[in-house]
Amino acid sequence: MIAAKPLAPRASAVGSLGAAGMMVGTLSFLVTTPEAWREGHRMTQLSVLGEALLTDGVLLGASLFTAADSLTAARDRSIGAGEGGSAACR
Repeated sequence: MIAAKPLAPRASAVGSLGAAGMMVGTLSFLVTTPEAWREGHRMTQLSVLGEALLTDGVLLGASLFTAADSLTAARDRSIGAGEGGSAACR
């Protein structure tokens, strides 16, 4: 759905927000999964699993970025269609 932005920006926004929700759910495993952390000599550190879960932080940012971009495109498309001209003519 995210890739559908040129044809259906609203559907792309829905897909992006769905992906963001999934990433938030996956990031919650950092708090709820004991195997995500390991005890170090002086402080607690992320385990290999915890480090892998941190990549979802980047994906969360990317999905929020694409959602904002898709919503902007949908707004521009609706403004252009509603006024009978393109948004670039302002």
